[in-house]
Amino acid sequence: MFDLLLALHFIGLALGVGTSFAFMNLGIANKDLPLPDRAAFFLKTFALSKNGSIGLVLLIISGVGMMFVKGPSVVMALGGGMFQAKLVLVVALIGFVGYMQTLMRKARLENGGPVMEKIPKVGRFGLLLGVAIIILAVLAFH
Repeated sequence: MFDLLLALHFIGLALGVGTSFAFMNLGIANKDLPLPDRAAFFLKTFALSKNGSIGLVLLIISGVGMMFVKGPSVVMALGGGMFQAKLVLVVALIGFVGYMQTLMRKARLENGGPVMEKIPKVGRFGLLLGVAIIILAVLAFH
């Protein structure tokens, strides 16, 4: 059971962090487009954010599952402070994803609008959060 949950955890990781890298690369590749064209392009690519949301749900469900298979006290003892720091960042990531969904919904309603300029800047924070969570997980359980 633990191996199945671990595999789901890695799939969630690939979906979540992969989505952040994909948005970063799309942003770099399209930075020279005129603003109206860039806005139209990114409004279409927002569908990609569903991968990130699905990945986050998989990470949460499989992470909680793994913790209960091993036992919460065992996992907390094995992971120590790095694991606790990782959990804090996961909570921050959940808030971040909710905020990004709010921004994207507003951008869709406004057909781009001024909020569209905010999304790439805020998105960088999500990528940093994802990478930091991975680093803390590796340090906690190496």
